[in-house]
Amino acid sequence: MRSIFRCMMEDGYYPTFEKTHILFDLADNTAVVEYEEGVLSVRIFFSIDEDAYDLFLEASNAVMMDTFMVKPAVLDDMKNIMFSCEIPCDTAKEFRKFFPRCIERLTETLMMHKAEMKRLILAENVSSATISAAEDTFIMSSKGLKPLS
Repeated sequence: MRSIFRCMMEDGYYPTFEKTHILFDLADNTAVVEYEEGVLSVRIFFSIDEDAYDLFLEASNAVMMDTFMVKPAVLDDMKNIMFSCEIPCDTAKEFRKFFPRCIERLTETLMMHKAEMKRLILAENVSSATISAAEDTFIMSSKGLKPLS
């Protein structure tokens, strides 16, 4: 972990070293770097907005189907989600080679998720507006109905 920390410092990431992980800023979020048994993991955690929970999960599933290195996972508390990119890495040289790719893929995936959320919210708003307009039309047209005699 110390050699990974040094590499990150040299590459300008300005990380913070903790006992079991390294923290650094990525795309306006705090990212976590962990290394265990030859696997480097870079993760970002988000809270799931309760009002948009279903949309958030739907967007996460869509992203998971379109990426092969970064996977979203809903955590046990069902209130948080993690985007994780994991790569094999045994040496500092491999870290320098693969870490930028991992960051690039993680950033791309976050942007894909954000775009999918916007698309889903827009679709939901359009759907709600269509239903509302149909209800208004029905109410207005039913006012003109005359009872059968």
